[in-house]
Amino acid sequence: MFKYVALLFVFSHLNVEIEGLWDQDINCPLICTCHLEHLTETAIYRFMQKSKEKPIPGEIGSVENNDILNEETVDTVEIIEDRGPTIIRSAICILQTETDPLNLIETLPKNIESLTIIQGYESGNKTIKTSSLKKFEQLVTLELTGANLQNQPLSSHLICEIDAAVPELKYLNLERVLIRNSKEYVMKFLNEVSVENITFEFPQKFDNNPHVITLVQKDTKDEIVVPYEVFKKERDANGATPIFIGFKKLLLLRISNCDLHDVNWEMFDGLHDLLYLILEKNGLKFIPPFAFYGTPNLNTLSLAHNNLLDIQLTDLAGLLKLEYVDFSFNNFTQLSELSFPPFPNLKLANFANNPISVIFSNTFEVMNTTNSLIIGSDAIPLTLVKNSLFGLEQMQKLTVNNLKMELLKRDLFTGMPKLVELIMTGNIRRIEYDAFLEVKQIKTLVLSNCQIVNISMDGFIGLTKLQYLDLSKNLLEYVPPGTFDHLINIRELYLNGNKFKQLPRDIFSKIIPKLLRLNENPWHCSCEMSDWKPMIVNKIKQRIVQPCEFSNDKGISCNKENRFTFKYIYENKIAPKCSEPQQFINWSVFHAMRKILRCTDYKPKLRKRFKNTTDIYQKSTDIKSTTLATSFNNLSKLDKLKYKLNKHQLINERRLKLKNQLETEDVNVTNESEITTSASNQILNSPQSSKKSLKHRRMKKRLRKLRQKKSEISNEI
Repeated sequence: MFKYVALLFVFSHLNVEIEGLWDQDINCPLICTCHLEHLTETAIYRFMQKSKEKPIPGEIGSVENNDILNEETVDTVEIIEDRGPTIIRSAICILQTETDPLNLIETLPKNIESLTIIQGYESGNKTIKTSSLKKFEQLVTLELTGANLQNQPLSSHLICEIDAAVPELKYLNLERVLIRNSKEYVMKFLNEVSVENITFEFPQKFDNNPHVITLVQKDTKDEIVVPYEVFKKERDANGATPIFIGFKKLLLLRISNCDLHDVNWEMFDGLHDLLYLILEKNGLKFIPPFAFYGTPNLNTLSLAHNNLLDIQLTDLAGLLKLEYVDFSFNNFTQLSELSFPPFPNLKLANFANNPISVIFSNTFEVMNTTNSLIIGSDAIPLTLVKNSLFGLEQMQKLTVNNLKMELLKRDLFTGMPKLVELIMTGNIRRIEYDAFLEVKQIKTLVLSNCQIVNISMDGFIGLTKLQYLDLSKNLLEYVPPGTFDHLINIRELYLNGNKFKQLPRDIFSKIIPKLLRLNENPWHCSCEMSDWKPMIVNKIKQRIVQPCEFSNDKGISCNKENRFTFKYIYENKIAPKCSEPQQFINWSVFHAMRKILRCTDYKPKLRKRFKNTTDIYQKSTDIKSTTLATSFNNLSKLDKLKYKLNKHQLINERRLKLKNQLETEDVNVTNESEITTSASNQILNSPQSSKKSLKHRRMKKRLRKLRQKKSEISNEI
């Protein structure tokens, strides 16, 4: 009882509009799970996360991945939390072979706010009618997930028949579902709005399947490949099909892998509140003009994983509030200035994994507010010409995959003064002396897997704010002295996976990174590496997750997405290994310098470097003295007396300890003197005295150190 009261207090304190806790003894069907759920735990929240920028490939925190670890995260929950309660009543049901969906819906509680229905494997055709959902007057989220359409038999699909609007629905997710529209519902709606002389042609399929399905999976074996223009004319000849008439409160609509081969503007007309539209894996081949004109407030549009061949100026017209657009994994071959309409609020444009071979000049000039762009594909090399990236004045992050460019030159980055993160892969053989002079604000530079052979000594000139530089997995054999001297704020430098045998001495003398990766190179070990520090070279960067706590308060206290912290961890396994000389093969560079080469200049410990050590020491001493004097003056007389007594007692104890240590050192010095004298006489009288001179010198050196230590203790007393 106390637990319920505590939770009720939390809910009321946060103004969560829930009428008490949901009854634990609620009548929930056996094939369903009914529970309270935080909105961030739903799949809807995950899809809203997915619509944002994709992370860099590779798991953060792994030993061998050079990861860009961005400490700033995008807050994507703000739009959701402003639109309603964060704690909702949720039901998740599994459709089995013997389950009747209509009967199942009738047995569910009427006050459900989130409903998820998942079709079991080979459970037969199941039809969900939206008219049967009217009983759920507070329904906010609806998710229908079918089995895999490609592996299912023809008579085993999940069908969504839209024969009525669900007026309060805000989040709709349809995955692997065949969508069937109701002709009667469309005509009824048109009659209500007094629209006459309009007819809609519905493609239908009649076979052994008793259901009439509007959108079905096509058999691609006998499909005839026609020219693009012919295909477009054939599509225009077909009738447009409105589907989501009356769903006026929708904020998110996701239709994924539903064989939605065609879209038209009538399909989304009237969805003025829609913020997220995700149409992935539907086999779309082209977008008709003004297809999304009925969604003027759209924030995020994803058309990833389709078969889009081209995009034209009018296709996305009217989306003036669009911030995120995802065209990844399509079949675009080129982009030009006629591809996009103006996007005054666009932040991210993702064209990754499209076979784009060339980007013409001024292509992105109308996208002058975009701050993140991803282009390029592993399938075909990408060529950038002069002014290909011109106009991206607000660009902060640029990712270019599989770039083909013999020489990386300065004019490529003209017009991007605010760029702070640049990631490139491909075939870039050389870096010119002033290549990055136009992007002086850059903090992260990744040139991994670029087949770089040569870097100019002034290749990184001007990058005084650079913190992360990744040159791993290239073909570098040599870098000129002073190459990294300009990087005064560098924190991480990756040179692993190249062909280095040696580096110029003091190549890292002007920088103090926290992490320096040099492994996976065929090093020729010598004392020229004496300035390398194992506490920097043998480190990895690891991410520490700090998740929100959902177990006690259902995540009520989590206002933002999970945060991460990062730390550098010593890892001896990534130490650079020797490949030459022969006797050092597979030895750690540091072990060889310390044990075999005995390099006199090798000092593995880190020492702090200050511009003016005397001033810093004097300043710290003054601050300490002032603090102690202030604290002492604030004490009472009795406390001051106690403080002085304790101080004298500590001084006496320290003095006694030093005297005992001095007596011990006297004995050590006496014994060592006797041993040294005896050993000297034996060595001088020995016929092989020349061979034992080294041992004699070492004993004398040890004696000097003991006497010096004794002198220091005496001075302290």
